[in-house]
Amino acid sequence: QLKARVGNADCAAVVKADAYGLGAAQVAPALAAAGCRQFFVAQLDEAIVLKPLLPAAATVSVLHGPAPGSEAEFVARGVQPVLNSRPQIDAWRRLAQGLDRELDAIVQVDTGMARLGLDGAELQGLAADAQSLAGIRVRCVMSHLACAEQPAHPANARQRERFVAARRM
Repeated sequence: QLKARVGNADCAAVVKADAYGLGAAQVAPALAAAGCRQFFVAQLDEAIVLKPLLPAAATVSVLHGPAPGSEAEFVARGVQPVLNSRPQIDAWRRLAQGLDRELDAIVQVDTGMARLGLDGAELQGLAADAQSLAGIRVRCVMSHLACAEQPAHPANARQRERFVAARRM
Protein backbone atom coordinates (compact mmCIF):
# COMPACT_ATOMS: atom_id res chain seq x y z
CA GLN A 1 0.00 0.00 0.00
CA LEU A 2 2.82 2.40 0.82
CA LYS A 3 4.59 1.71 -2.47
CA ALA A 4 1.40 2.51 -4.36
CA ARG A 5 1.16 5.85 -2.55
CA VAL A 6 4.77 6.99 -3.01
CA GLY A 7 5.42 5.90 -6.58
CA ASN A 8 9.13 5.68 -7.41
CA ALA A 9 10.30 6.68 -3.93
CA ASP A 10 11.72 4.00 -1.66
CA CYS A 11 9.89 2.99 1.49
CA ALA A 12 11.94 2.16 4.55
CA ALA A 13 11.07 0.42 7.79
CA VAL A 14 12.34 1.58 11.17
CA VAL A 15 12.61 -1.55 13.30
CA LYS A 16 14.69 -0.22 16.18
CA ALA A 17 14.00 -1.28 19.76
CA ASP A 18 12.97 -4.77 18.62
CA ALA A 19 10.53 -3.24 16.11
CA TYR A 20 9.11 -1.06 18.88
CA GLY A 21 8.47 -4.14 21.00
CA LEU A 22 6.68 -6.10 18.27
CA GLY A 23 9.62 -8.41 17.57
CA ALA A 24 12.08 -7.40 14.85
CA ALA A 25 12.79 -11.07 14.05
CA GLN A 26 9.15 -11.43 12.95
CA VAL A 27 8.36 -7.94 11.67
CA ALA A 28 11.42 -7.29 9.48
CA PRO A 29 11.21 -10.55 7.47
CA ALA A 30 7.46 -9.96 6.95
CA LEU A 31 8.19 -6.48 5.64
CA ALA A 32 10.95 -7.86 3.42
CA ALA A 33 8.51 -10.43 2.03
CA ALA A 34 6.19 -7.53 1.18
CA GLY A 35 9.01 -5.84 -0.77
CA CYS A 36 10.74 -3.58 1.76
CA ARG A 37 14.50 -3.38 1.16
CA GLN A 38 15.52 -0.45 3.40
CA PHE A 39 15.65 -0.96 7.17
CA PHE A 40 16.74 1.33 9.99
CA VAL A 41 17.82 0.46 13.51
CA ALA A 42 19.25 2.67 16.26
CA GLN A 43 22.50 0.88 17.08
CA LEU A 44 25.03 -1.41 15.40
CA ASP A 45 24.22 -4.37 17.67
CA GLU A 46 20.62 -4.29 16.39
CA ALA A 47 21.89 -4.30 12.79
CA ILE A 48 24.14 -7.30 13.46
CA VAL A 49 21.15 -9.30 14.71
CA LEU A 50 18.80 -8.10 11.94
CA LYS A 51 20.99 -8.43 8.85
CA PRO A 52 20.98 -12.28 8.63
CA LEU A 53 17.16 -12.29 8.78
CA LEU A 54 16.83 -10.21 5.60
CA PRO A 55 17.43 -10.80 1.89
CA ALA A 56 20.95 -10.07 0.67
CA ALA A 57 19.60 -7.09 -1.30
CA ALA A 58 18.29 -5.41 1.85
CA THR A 59 20.14 -2.46 3.34
CA VAL A 60 20.35 -2.01 7.10
CA SER A 61 21.24 1.50 8.28
CA VAL A 62 22.11 2.61 11.80
CA LEU A 63 20.42 5.87 12.79
CA HIS A 64 22.95 6.82 15.47
CA GLY A 65 25.87 6.23 13.13
CA PRO A 66 29.18 4.70 14.11
CA ALA A 67 30.50 5.16 17.62
CA PRO A 68 34.15 6.25 17.54
CA GLY A 69 36.31 3.30 16.59
CA SER A 70 33.45 1.14 15.27
CA GLU A 71 33.60 2.27 11.65
CA ALA A 72 35.48 -0.82 10.40
CA GLU A 73 32.87 -3.07 12.02
CA PHE A 74 30.17 -1.36 9.93
CA VAL A 75 32.09 -2.22 6.76
CA ALA A 76 32.83 -5.78 7.90
CA ARG A 77 29.15 -6.39 8.68
CA GLY A 78 27.82 -4.69 5.53
CA VAL A 79 25.90 -2.11 7.55
CA GLN A 80 25.34 1.45 6.35
CA PRO A 81 25.78 4.33 8.81
CA VAL A 82 23.67 7.43 9.12
CA LEU A 83 26.29 10.13 9.63
CA ASN A 84 25.05 12.72 12.11
CA SER A 85 28.07 14.90 12.85
CA ARG A 86 31.26 16.19 11.33
CA PRO A 87 33.39 13.83 13.48
CA GLN A 88 31.39 10.85 12.16
CA ILE A 89 31.79 12.08 8.57
CA ASP A 90 35.52 12.65 9.05
CA ALA A 91 36.03 9.17 10.51
CA TRP A 92 34.02 7.54 7.70
CA ARG A 93 35.99 9.50 5.09
CA ARG A 94 39.31 8.43 6.66
CA LEU A 95 38.21 4.79 6.61
CA ALA A 96 37.15 5.06 2.95
CA GLN A 97 40.50 6.59 2.06
CA GLY A 98 42.38 3.93 4.06
CA LEU A 99 40.47 1.19 2.24
CA ASP A 100 40.96 3.04 -1.05
CA ARG A 101 37.30 2.72 -2.00
CA GLU A 102 34.03 4.57 -1.72
CA LEU A 103 31.80 3.73 1.24
CA ASP A 104 28.04 4.22 1.26
CA ALA A 105 26.42 6.36 3.91
CA ILE A 106 23.36 8.44 4.67
CA VAL A 107 23.80 12.00 5.92
CA GLN A 108 21.27 13.34 8.40
CA VAL A 109 20.54 17.04 8.81
CA ASP A 110 19.01 18.41 12.01
CA THR A 111 16.14 20.60 10.82
CA GLY A 112 14.51 21.05 14.22
CA MET A 113 14.34 17.74 16.08
CA ALA A 114 17.55 18.69 17.94
CA ARG A 115 18.46 15.06 18.56
CA LEU A 116 20.52 13.74 15.64
CA GLY A 117 22.00 15.29 12.52
CA LEU A 118 24.33 17.99 11.33
CA ASP A 119 23.53 21.37 12.77
CA GLY A 120 23.69 24.54 10.65
CA ALA A 121 27.35 25.28 11.41
CA GLU A 122 28.45 21.73 10.61
CA LEU A 123 26.44 21.76 7.40
CA GLN A 124 28.00 25.06 6.30
CA GLY A 125 31.47 23.73 7.09
CA LEU A 126 30.74 20.60 5.09
CA ALA A 127 29.52 22.65 2.13
CA ALA A 128 32.62 24.88 2.27
CA ASP A 129 35.09 21.95 2.25
CA ALA A 130 35.13 20.29 -1.18
CA GLN A 131 36.98 17.25 0.21
CA SER A 132 34.75 16.68 3.25
CA LEU A 133 32.82 13.89 1.55
CA ALA A 134 35.70 12.43 -0.47
CA GLY A 135 35.30 8.67 -0.56
CA ILE A 136 31.74 8.78 0.77
CA ARG A 137 28.93 7.82 -1.58
CA VAL A 138 25.97 9.68 -0.07
CA ARG A 139 22.98 7.43 -0.75
CA CYS A 140 20.46 9.70 0.92
CA VAL A 141 20.16 12.95 2.83
CA MET A 142 17.54 12.76 5.54
CA SER A 143 16.05 14.53 8.51
CA HIS A 144 13.60 13.65 11.26
CA LEU A 145 10.31 15.45 11.83
CA ALA A 146 9.69 16.41 15.44
CA CYS A 147 5.90 16.39 14.95
CA ALA A 148 5.44 13.72 12.27
CA GLU A 149 2.42 12.26 14.04
CA GLN A 150 0.63 15.59 13.46
CA PRO A 151 0.86 16.24 9.69
CA ALA A 152 -0.66 19.74 9.91
CA HIS A 153 1.66 20.90 12.72
CA PRO A 154 3.42 24.15 11.67
CA ALA A 155 6.81 22.79 12.80
CA ASN A 156 6.68 20.31 9.91
CA ALA A 157 6.51 23.11 7.35
CA ARG A 158 9.43 24.92 9.04
CA GLN A 159 11.47 21.74 9.04
CA ARG A 160 10.68 21.13 5.37
CA GLU A 161 11.87 24.66 4.53
CA ARG A 162 15.12 24.06 6.46
CA PHE A 163 15.62 20.74 4.70
CA VAL A 164 15.12 22.30 1.26
CA ALA A 165 17.63 25.03 2.20
CA ALA A 166 20.12 22.42 3.44
CA ARG A 167 19.85 20.50 0.16
CA ARG A 168 20.89 23.64 -1.72
CA MET A 169 24.24 23.83 0.11
